[in-house]
Amino acid sequence: MASKEKILIIDDEMAPRESIRMVLKDRYAVSTATGALEGLSIITQEQMDLVVMDIKMPKMDGITALQEIKKKSPDTEVILLTAYASLETARDAIRFGAFDYLLKPFDKDDILMVVEKGLAKRRSNTGLKLERDILLDRASYLEQQITEAKTNIMVCYEGTVKALILTIDAKDHYTYNHSNRVAILSSSIANSLDVTSKTLKEIEHAASIHDIGKIGIDENILKKNGRLTAEEYAEMKKHPAIGVRIVQSVSFLEDAIPVILYHHERYDGNGYPEGLKGEQIPLSARIVIVADAIDAMMSARPYRGALAMVNVISELKDNNGTQFDPDIVDIILQGRVPLI
Repeated sequence: MASKEKILIIDDEMAPRESIRMVLKDRYAVSTATGALEGLSIITQEQMDLVVMDIKMPKMDGITALQEIKKKSPDTEVILLTAYASLETARDAIRFGAFDYLLKPFDKDDILMVVEKGLAKRRSNTGLKLERDILLDRASYLEQQITEAKTNIMVCYEGTVKALILTIDAKDHYTYNHSNRVAILSSSIANSLDVTSKTLKEIEHAASIHDIGKIGIDENILKKNGRLTAEEYAEMKKHPAIGVRIVQSVSFLEDAIPVILYHHERYDGNGYPEGLKGEQIPLSARIVIVADAIDAMMSARPYRGALAMVNVISELKDNNGTQFDPDIVDIILQGRVPLI
């Protein structure tokens, strides 16, 4: 059996206090208080669903008591008792949170109707609050699930990147070591540009697999001892598009696609595959273009030895604004990124 709703009647006059109690006692758990201070003391000790309270009382009037009740128990509904002379005061009390008022003299039906309406509002608010708490609990649970899912995705992401790097190594060990070095240098350059930690990690991962498309290039071309013929070079130029085809089905590698596709573009628009120019080239790709070229120059190849640092710097200056983004080259020339 459900417990009865609790009502407190506060009035310094016994006649109206008792008459209201008699009307309500069979339906509700009714308590009474002879003044506002006593009523507030009762509310402090026991939660009330609704308070019926006179406006004019000694020591503390009903309006002041109303505000105190709302501070202590904001969910408790309050109905004020008022004589006609205090009607405007009762109406003003609605602004302070009163549910309604009863105008003296009142009859049994008036009391039951207003009290039931007040309790119905209280029930509705309680139900809404319960639903809100349930929704908050669900939201918290979903947030936890999302966090776990993100963690799992990142584990898959890291594993996929490592698997792709190992695939590159199996095809061409030079490319593997080169990609690792480019990833480290790209990360240093990005860090000097004050990008977010998320973007920094994305650039580092993208740089580490920027040459993934080379696994689709003939090994005789990749490992050729000497310069490529025009036909071989045309074949080699396919590796960015091949790389994109490899990773595009992996949704969490989509941030790497601009680097994979555009790391052979040039700042002056004379690169490939699309001939993008200047800031049409994504920042991540512009960073990797510089890092890629620096590591290539500093590494020994079958057809030439590694360039000395002075020559690397000279090449950067000579190609500043043509092959490379000037802002990124300036970071290197200013010594903000260690090259060795």
